[in-house]
Amino acid sequence: MAFIKSQKIVRDESGNITSGSAAIVDTKYGDFGSYHAKHTVREKLGKVIWLSSDKKSGIFLSPTRGLVEYNVQTDTFSSVGKDDSRLKCADIFPNTQIHTVFGDTFLLLEFLKKARLLSALRSVFPKNQDYERVLCHVLHGVLKDGSKISCDNFIEKSFASYVLDDIPESTLRCDTRFFSLMGEDDTRMAFFRNFVKVMQDSDPAFGKACYVDSTPLPNDIEDNPFNALSCHGVSASDVMVRLVLVLDEATGLPVWYDIIPGNVLDINTIMNVVNDVADSLGIVIDSLVLDAGYVSKDLVGAFHIGTEKTLIGRMPARKGYPYKELYWEVKPIIGKGKYSFVRKDHVYFGHRKDITLFDQKEYAYIYVDQYNALKKYSDYLVNHPDEFEALKDRDKDWLTVKFGYFVLVSNIDTTPEKLLTDYFGRCEIETVFKTSKEYLELLPISKWTDLTVRGKILHDIIDTIVVLLLRKEMDNSGISTSELYGKTQSLMCFRNSAGIVTVETPSKQVKQYYNLIHTDVPAHVEIASFKKGILDAAM
Repeated sequence: MAFIKSQKIVRDESGNITSGSAAIVDTKYGDFGSYHAKHTVREKLGKVIWLSSDKKSGIFLSPTRGLVEYNVQTDTFSSVGKDDSRLKCADIFPNTQIHTVFGDTFLLLEFLKKARLLSALRSVFPKNQDYERVLCHVLHGVLKDGSKISCDNFIEKSFASYVLDDIPESTLRCDTRFFSLMGEDDTRMAFFRNFVKVMQDSDPAFGKACYVDSTPLPNDIEDNPFNALSCHGVSASDVMVRLVLVLDEATGLPVWYDIIPGNVLDINTIMNVVNDVADSLGIVIDSLVLDAGYVSKDLVGAFHIGTEKTLIGRMPARKGYPYKELYWEVKPIIGKGKYSFVRKDHVYFGHRKDITLFDQKEYAYIYVDQYNALKKYSDYLVNHPDEFEALKDRDKDWLTVKFGYFVLVSNIDTTPEKLLTDYFGRCEIETVFKTSKEYLELLPISKWTDLTVRGKILHDIIDTIVVLLLRKEMDNSGISTSELYGKTQSLMCFRNSAGIVTVETPSKQVKQYYNLIHTDVPAHVEIASFKKGILDAAM
């Protein structure tokens, strides 16, 4: 036979139970030595919320079952609703401690602060709401890592929702206001001025020596004045604009960018970009590494032997340039050991000649990648034997080097090997393009006005800068940024009514990832104080 055994019951003036506990106790009768009955606790019922006068039933806050009603006569449990009239105690249903993702957003905010990117952004966006809106999009753009989660949902489930709480989260899903703000030319100019200033505080030479290249951005935006049909940089003709990117030679970080019509040949754009950088940022670019499309008469006039500015550019193979003529001039010495060197398992022929190009003195560095030349020449012989047989001897000779032959134009007096190494450094810009397009989803351009397209591109370039700086911080660690984001997301937190965030105990691995960014995992974070540090970043 069972009964409800209660103990230490305390009631208030109205007779409502305020404290006390209970348990279900079984009674067995028999010969138990000096006793005729034995009591055994079957189950602890926990805190007593309500108890009938005959103690045959009651409502309890059970440690195993939660809020339940127990009837000893039927030996059954039943659920209890919040609207039950027998519930008089106001704290029966305490606010649930919602566990929120802490590790990734806190770490990135701390990194942005140490890298002084918060300072650069705060200077551009003095209004709190604009600034917080930008931070929400930057956190989402970097940390979503290819997932399709929307900005509002990402912020809602993260620690950032506690700190950046002046923005209604619902407005972050389709934030036309944000992309319109970012699309203003004054915003782009102000960001790069502040970013360059921050970088030059630690390296005064930042932005003086640059790579410049462009990449196609296909899209179908009807009112974009820069859209044009072009086949430059894509496998077939497409409607596109072109993104011209200027990268600092030493760090590979963007210094400036511009958008040009998709069908404008790059020949006429480089000096405009150089002048824009000078006018907008006060930086005089004194070193350029360029692809063939940029080498023009105006450029050679500004970067020639005798000027303080330096240029490395790939010579175009079109009329007006002695591209093929230089081959015939050096043909007798191609293959001689004196002019050979090895770079990344490829044997190169390299020779420098003084030339006059557009009435300016320059150096022509003539190269043959002998590995590529031989491999593709042999493929041609196998696939086009009849065509090869019909060629003149002179053209046959040209084919032996054609597929590995190129010329670099420069005003730098150095060795062919050293110059080629400097030129191949421009591969950094391809890494930036790849990061923007693939990792940060620069494409597709999912905006439908010229202003919001420009805003999206600036946002993506800022995200690219953040990712590139993170990668540099994690150099030689063997850990990818994707792994950093994913592992630190496992660190959770919850906020109490006093505005204190309690952080779960981090695993050894999470601590290791935080150490890569030279940051400790806090046990607690006072939201008001942390937010003040974010808002006062540029003060």
